[in-house]
Amino acid sequence: MFRARPFVCSLVSAAFFPLTAAAETPAVAELPAPKVGDVWKFRKIDLWNNSELETYERELVEIQPDHLVYRGKSAPNAEAKTFYHGRSLASCRKMRDSDEENCTGALAFPLRVGDRNSYAKRPWNKGDGHLTADCEVKGIESVTVPAGTFDAFRVDCDGTWQRVFDITSTAGKTGRFEERLWYSPKVGHYVKFTYTSYRPRGGAFTREQTELVEFVPK
Repeated sequence: MFRARPFVCSLVSAAFFPLTAAAETPAVAELPAPKVGDVWKFRKIDLWNNSELETYERELVEIQPDHLVYRGKSAPNAEAKTFYHGRSLASCRKMRDSDEENCTGALAFPLRVGDRNSYAKRPWNKGDGHLTADCEVKGIESVTVPAGTFDAFRVDCDGTWQRVFDITSTAGKTGRFEERLWYSPKVGHYVKFTYTSYRPRGGAFTREQTELVEFVPK
């Protein structure tokens, strides 16, 4: 009996270790507090054929009351550009015919499991259309990406897209989309993001995934 005790104790410790690790994950993710000089590097993948679409990086260069200002580029030899994001990390965009800025997105801090958020008419990157969605913080999960393994808040969004400007027959068309983000308080950013959009009559036509490749803190 005496010799068996260390073995029994190790089993007990192993059984309780996951509970201890999970308990260390904060129940609330507060508004990100990044530092000027922090750098995030990402890659975007086409999930239809698992091919890399692009790589890009963002360096935080300024923190304003309502904006985070980044410098970044989308290829090793590309010219660096300035990007503005809201304090909740959504990139700021405008419709093609408007000067009104929209910096809303899937994340609304603080994040708690069960919290809900919505955004309306979020412009596409080039302002040709917009997105409207309802989102919910589904849980805290361990997610592995090229940059490592992180405890992250998973946020699911279901919504609709609408194309506003186009010279093709898709102008005025609408469809459904789904997006899912994993936000890590450790790096102050999402570490994984998936996006699936569907044709007006159903059937997925875009399936993309963005992953954090490297985080370089100041």
